[in-house]
Amino acid sequence: MPLLKSNQNKYFDLKNLKLKNKKSKFLIKNGRYHRHREGNNNANNRHSSTSFEYNTNSYQSNNVHLNTSLENSPFVSVIIPARNEEKYIERCLLSLLSQDYPNFEIIALDDNSTDNTLTIMEDMKRNDMHWKMKGFPNDKLKITSLKYTPDKWTGKTWASEQGYLQSRGTILLFADADTNYISTDLIRQAVFYMQNENLDVLTGIPSDEKPNSFWSKIILPVWGFVNILFKVGSAEVNNSKSNIAYLMGSFLLIKRETFINIGTFESVSDAIQEDKALGVLIKKRGYNIKIVALKGMANTPSSEGVKTIWHLLGRTLAPLTMKNKFKVIFSLLVIFFVCSLSFVIFVFALLFIIGVKSSFVSISEITFHFYPYVPLLSLIPFMMALIGCSIKCKEYGITPLYSLASPFTSIFIIIACLYNIAPLLIVGKTKPIVWQGRQYSYSKEKDGFHI
Repeated sequence: MPLLKSNQNKYFDLKNLKLKNKKSKFLIKNGRYHRHREGNNNANNRHSSTSFEYNTNSYQSNNVHLNTSLENSPFVSVIIPARNEEKYIERCLLSLLSQDYPNFEIIALDDNSTDNTLTIMEDMKRNDMHWKMKGFPNDKLKITSLKYTPDKWTGKTWASEQGYLQSRGTILLFADADTNYISTDLIRQAVFYMQNENLDVLTGIPSDEKPNSFWSKIILPVWGFVNILFKVGSAEVNNSKSNIAYLMGSFLLIKRETFINIGTFESVSDAIQEDKALGVLIKKRGYNIKIVALKGMANTPSSEGVKTIWHLLGRTLAPLTMKNKFKVIFSLLVIFFVCSLSFVIFVFALLFIIGVKSSFVSISEITFHFYPYVPLLSLIPFMMALIGCSIKCKEYGITPLYSLASPFTSIFIIIACLYNIAPLLIVGKTKPIVWQGRQYSYSKEKDGFHI
């Protein structure tokens, strides 16, 4: 997968400026980013800090060499639909306002949130001068509140469509409200990449943030490892001859002309997975589309809590089950044998051998010579799974020790998957799946999610 790279080392990683969370990597004081860390280099073990000057004209850095004039860069409209994102919306908007791209606007739309999302956005706009003094161009920010969703529209497609109707950019960037766009030159690099590759659509996969809860730390690395069995490779998306296509809702850069020609979000108005539906439509129309990795440039929060992960698995596997149920069932069997059963066989075989050597049991000579190899053979697939989960733990920024729970968390994954897809295979409809505070079901009849 192509990797979009940043030319800067300036990052914004702050959950909530108002809270001044001690765990935040960067705070802003006197126009500077301050990174706080524990210093162990002195006897008093005092806090040490490193500051980075924030410069709204940092795109003029001598280290950046572009073959296009930034002053004449196309105008970009960043559209952010938000529903119940009070935890992340401020961080998202501030990270976008810190972008060094010269020509852009941000249109943030509250999709009938039941929490404080709209209040936080309005406070940011109300305190316009406060943020300008901090170096954030709040005049680029526009806030819209949506109070209803028409029939035959899902919440996100309606909010995204309204954002498009208010926009004036020749290029549109649809973004997610929980994503942290940590690299200040992300938009600039993406626009340049799109122009250089002659693309109509560019979509990016952000990195996952470090999980916080215990359950997410033991489940997500295992799911990340076994998910390779279900995933569609990005190479297929980037292959113009392939019919496979999907987009990432967290970063979707598309030319306005292309967006209009495919019928805007109105063409997929009732789709819950609108990014996938839009991607298929774009690919069918013959437009140039590419998916890239945004490693180190954008982060999305990891799913936290057992219930959230449970619904995540159902939301992921339901469409795949309808597309190829035999592959999904086979993959679940592979997960069971590799991650769980191999561990069980290893433990029981090892206990059996210990029992034999302790003269607790008596077995035939043939069995005695064969049985010592059983733990070894069962250990091979288990160690492969353990290594894979350990690598995923490292990617998540947590200790590989959490991978030791993989035999048990893989059982959880299998049960969650079967719970969600079994009703779909039997009665043609999944049990309710919670997503952004709304309940959805996936059915064969409608071939997709519906409220």
